Amino acid sequence: MELPQLSSPRPRVMLYSHDTYGLGHLRRSLTIAAQLSRDVPEASQLLLTGSIVPGAFGLPEGVDMVKLPALTKRSDGRYAARILPLPLPEIIGWRLQMIAQAAITFRPNLLLVDKSAAGVQRELVPTLRHLKSHSPQTRLVLGMRDIEDSPEATRAEWEADGVTELLEDVYDWILLYGERAVFDPVAEYNLPDKIQQKLIPVGYLGRAQPARSRLDVRRELGADQRPLILVTVGGGGDGARLIETYLQALRDGALNPSALKSVVVTGPLMAKGKRTDLRAAADIENVTLLEFTHELSSYMAAADLVVSMAGYNTVREALSLQKRLLLVPRTKPRVEQLIRARRLAHRGLARFLIPDELSPQRLAQEIQSSLTLPPPTVDLDFNGVETASNIISNLLAGAGPAGWDFPAGALVDTRQRSLQGR
Repeated sequence: MELPQLSSPRPRVMLYSHDTYGLGHLRRSLTIAAQLSRDVPEASQLLLTGSIVPGAFGLPEGVDMVKLPALTKRSDGRYAARILPLPLPEIIGWRLQMIAQAAITFRPNLLLVDKSAAGVQRELVPTLRHLKSHSPQTRLVLGMRDIEDSPEATRAEWEADGVTELLEDVYDWILLYGERAVFDPVAEYNLPDKIQQKLIPVGYLGRAQPARSRLDVRRELGADQRPLILVTVGGGGDGARLIETYLQALRDGALNPSALKSVVVTGPLMAKGKRTDLRAAADIENVTLLEFTHELSSYMAAADLVVSMAGYNTVREALSLQKRLLLVPRTKPRVEQLIRARRLAHRGLARFLIPDELSPQRLAQEIQSSLTLPPPTVDLDFNGVETASNIISNLLAGAGPAGWDFPAGALVDTRQRSLQGR
C-alpha cells in the first residue's frame, strides 16, 4: 500500500518502545519526546509502548500514545503475554498489526526506535520495510542503549533476529546513548563499516532534575545529620531480593537503623504480593518505604548513598548528581547491568556487588565502606537529550541525507531556529 502524502507541513515523529521489562525504554522515549516538543513545538508525536504503566510519567505536550498489549520477559529470556490469556504468536501478531496500522495512518516523517532494532520477535520488521519501500523520505533512527549485552550474546542475538542486516540496509542513523570511551559498541560488537558510519554517540540522556532542595527533603524525612541511604530498584520487577536483603541487614543489626535514615522505593512493576511483604518487613525505625514517586530525583539528590541495581536511567541520574553509588546488577537474562557496573567501577564512579555475593552482612560492609569514600568526580557527557533532539530536528528539517556524518558545526541549533520562527 502506498502511503498518502502528508496533508500538513507539521512534522510527525513516531516512537517505538517495546517495554517488556522495567521502565528504561519508556523513560528514554518520553525524555527525548519531551525535549523534542520544546525544540520543535510544531511537531506531532505518537508513542507506541507495551508498558503496563505508561501513564506513570505523563505525556509531554504534543505527544499521543498507542498502548500495545503487554508482554513480559522471563528469566530465561523467553517472552510471554503479561496479562491477556493469549499465546505468544497471537499477541505478537496483534501488536505487529497495530504497529503497522499506526505507521500507515500517522505517516511519520521519522521513526525513532528504542534499543530493539527488530522489535520483539521481529514485530517491527514489516513496518520498517514498508516505510523503507513506500515512504523513503521517512527517516528511520535507532536509539542504542549504551550497552546491549555481552559481545557474544549480542552478536548471536543480532544474527538470529537479522538485526545486522537492518542496521546496514534499513536504518538511516543510530544514536548511541552513551560514550564510546566507557563502552565502544564498534569494537565490542565488531560493527561493519557501513554501520559504523551511521553511529552517532550523543552522550547519556540527561541529568537528574530534582524538584526540591536537598535541605527540604532531608528535613521532611528527619534525616538530621545521619547518612541518608536511598535504595531503589527501578521498575521493581526483579528487585525484591535487594530490598529484602537491605531490610534484613537493618533488622539483624548489620546496619544500625538508628544511625541511618533509609528511603526504599519498590517500583511500580513489583508483584503485589512482594510489595505487601516488603511493606511489613519495612516496619523498622527510620525506614520510609514508597512504591513509586515522581520525586525520585529529589530523594537521590538528598541521599548520601544510592544503592540500586545497575539500570541505565538510575545510574545516569545518580552519576549526574555525583552521588556515591553501590550497584547490585541484574545478571539474567542479560549481563548488560553487570558490564555497566564493572566499567563504572573501573573508572572509580561506583562500587558493585554481584548477586551471588549478596547477603545482609556483605551488603552492610559495602554500604559502610561506600559511606567513607568521597563522592565521585564524574566527567561523563550528560547532554544526550539535547544532542539527540537536535539531530532529530535537523532530520525533520531535511538535513543529513543518508551517509552524512554530521561533521562538527554542521548541525543547526534547532532551539534557536524554533525561537526565531515564532
